[in-house]
Amino acid sequence: MAKYDYSRFKDPDWSDDWVYQKPKPYTYNPDKEPNETTEEEKEYVGWPDPQIACDKEYWGIHEVKGGRLEIDVRRFEYACYRCGDHDPYFPEALRKKGPHYIASKVHRHDYTFNYLMDSIRNLKEDWNYEYKPLFNKVFSPKDAEDNYRTNTMMMFGDSEMFDSVELGSKWAYFNRMNTYYRIQAELYYTFLTKVIIEIHRIILRAMTMQLYQNTEYSVFDLKTYCNGAGVDFYHLKNWKVYLKYNDIYNFLKHNSIQAYEKLKKFNSKCLIETDQKYENGMFAMDWLNSKEINIDELLSDIVPFLQDFCKKVLGEDLKQAEWDYDDYFIETQKELEDPMEHFGIYGACGMSPWD
Repeated sequence: MAKYDYSRFKDPDWSDDWVYQKPKPYTYNPDKEPNETTEEEKEYVGWPDPQIACDKEYWGIHEVKGGRLEIDVRRFEYACYRCGDHDPYFPEALRKKGPHYIASKVHRHDYTFNYLMDSIRNLKEDWNYEYKPLFNKVFSPKDAEDNYRTNTMMMFGDSEMFDSVELGSKWAYFNRMNTYYRIQAELYYTFLTKVIIEIHRIILRAMTMQLYQNTEYSVFDLKTYCNGAGVDFYHLKNWKVYLKYNDIYNFLKHNSIQAYEKLKKFNSKCLIETDQKYENGMFAMDWLNSKEINIDELLSDIVPFLQDFCKKVLGEDLKQAEWDYDDYFIETQKELEDPMEHFGIYGACGMSPWD
């Protein structure tokens, strides 16, 4: 006899030995009569009643001692299938865990890997949708040209002054160029610094989640932490990306000869070619080669480094981290039982019964 009884849900195709079978692809039949039922349509059971789908036990999610959840694996797979989206939501590895399974973790961020990946995803969204649009707000040379022309013509309104106005507007254009490009560069490096600081912060936070107790954090501390786990820092994927942008950050922060020389030694392409000698206090931004420094590149290429850090240093199973926690099963239930409610679409459209 099965451990859990689902007979009260009255599913027409459920049994204790139910096995998932991938649905057959729909075949269009132009000769089909309007009221004729195809074999595919006969096999289709349809969605469960919404009131039933709201019940955690329908999904094979059962509360056990200590507030944890025990998953009836076969029933959870069945519910994913009935609610229309089996493959993306049911982890194939779960089937190998036995008939009933209690996840290794409770919350998503109990896995350091998930915390780091979600943090990088948030940084990408901030960069693409919040910060990047600001560059278009900077008063450009073309804006200066148009502004001069409009204001002058409104002030004098004399068509005979057209040539003089055009000359003045071109002067305004070229006069604005240096300031415009300086502001653009300052904004870019300000955001670059913010992104690098955030990457340092989330790595430190991840280490702290794994009982790191040092009150300081530096590249040396990170290397020592890796060595303590028996992993050579220089064997992590894309370690050069991490050190490259760390050296750029130090140069922007300190504007010192020492920071300049270190960047020149290990990443000379990040500096402009010049015969001038760098001195303490010179503006670091003026010495950086913008063609070799890219925020999009950093946010993309740092991911393999963080993944390898979690896998090799922290010993986490990256695939399992995607689903092996209690909240995954609850979130899957909520999303599949009513996606519009889960993502807040009802409220956004004024369709919610609570509006």
